[in-house]
Parts: sequence; C-alpha cells; structure tokens
Amino acid sequence: MEIHGLAGSIGEQLTLAWAAEQDAQRFQDPEIERDPGHLEEMQTVQRMAVRALCEMSTHFLLGAAHSLANLVLRVTLCNSLAADVVNAPKKNRKAQGFEPGTDLPSAWPTFSSSPAVELWAQVMVDAAEASGIDGIRKLVSRLRLLQQDHRFRALDERRGLDYHRRRPQSVEHTSPRTGIWSYDHEKKLSTIRMVASSEDAQRDEVLIHQICVAALTCITEAMVDIEPLIAESLAACHLVWRLEGPRTIQ
Repeated sequence: MEIHGLAGSIGEQLTLAWAAEQDAQRFQDPEIERDPGHLEEMQTVQRMAVRALCEMSTHFLLGAAHSLANLVLRVTLCNSLAADVVNAPKKNRKAQGFEPGTDLPSAWPTFSSSPAVELWAQVMVDAAEASGIDGIRKLVSRLRLLQQDHRFRALDERRGLDYHRRRPQSVEHTSPRTGIWSYDHEKKLSTIRMVASSEDAQRDEVLIHQICVAALTCITEAMVDIEPLIAESLAACHLVWRLEGPRTIQ
C-alpha cells in the first residue's frame, strides 16, 4: 500500500510542478498587456514572478525525484536478499528496517545528484545484484541514470545555490559577490570599493526556467521508464501489482 501511495504522490508532485511551469510561460508571453507608463516596474515584477513560479516548480520536482527514489528503494526491499544488503550499513540501521508507514526521517533518505551519497551510488546497486532479479536491477540502473543526468544535476545544484548558500537577488543591488575588496600584501592595506547597483547574472529567470523545463523532462522520462519495471520487479518478489476495476489487488 505504501508503494501505491508513493506512486500517487509522485504523480501529484509532477502535476503541480508542470502547472507552475505553465504559469511561468504565461508571465513571459510577449503579448501580455503592459502599462507603458510603468514598464520598468512591470518588468521587475514579471521577472520576480517568473523566478518564483520556476522555483515553486523545482520544489515539487525535487520532491517527485525524492519520492521516486524512495519508491525504488521500497520495491527493492520487497526482496529479502536485497533488504539485507540495504539494512547492513551502519548509516541505514537508524531507519530500523524501513518499516512501512514509518515517519522516521532516516527511513526517507534524500535523493540528490551527489555521488557521495553511498545509498544511491553503491548500496542500491549491490542490493539489486544480490536480489538476482532482473527487474530490480533495471529499476536501480534507471534511477542511477537519473541521478547522473546533467539536467537533474543542474536542478540539484540550483537548489543548493538558492537555499543553502547566498541566494542571488532578483533586483538590482550593491552587494556583489566579488570585486569590492582587495588586499595589498606589501603595503598591508585593505581596499573596499563602492559600486553602483547592478544585476546578479545568476538571478536570470530565463536560465532558471530552462533548468526547470529540462528537469521536468528528465524526471518524467525516468518515471515513464520506471513504471512498467515496478510490476515486473514485484511479480518476481511474488507480489501482484495490477488494477482490476476500482480495486487494487496486491
């Protein structure tokens, strides 16, 4: 039932991400009505709105990717041999066996593009091999392709910039990241320059929209490839995944 619930939540997250991205497109429509007397102000508002909508979209996209990875994890855990491999590392013991329905944060590991996250980069691969099930191998392999995809990596890196480091401001400002301070080692003199207001290149809403669209595409592609592998993998674990009328049979 948890696997069914994850599948449903992923679909909702992807739909919300797509809806926000569609609104971002509307705000960039060259035919949108603008008041000539307040053109500069309107363009600033539109730029911030587009960026906000794209960031909302990427928020749901990261959630969908996280849920997709945890769905693959839970399908893998349906095989006892694979489960033994997943639960063996010390870091994973805090998850207490990834019991269905648990709210333990450690039982819902974060999915990111970093190869340093051992669970996705190596443990899941070893678990899939231990299962001896071709469907699970394919599931984990496809998840690894998503993790390594440059489009997903760009999404993950943008999240790091906007939420874990200094966020680039959307409006003109006088606090550039570099270039205002220097130090002369010979004279032991520090110099600070005053600068005029300017735009941060990394605040470019068009670039953020491109990252959003590319991520939406690559995560959707992964979902399309993974969906049929779920039934194949669960069948090999002697579980049934099919819809029969209004009921779900497991």
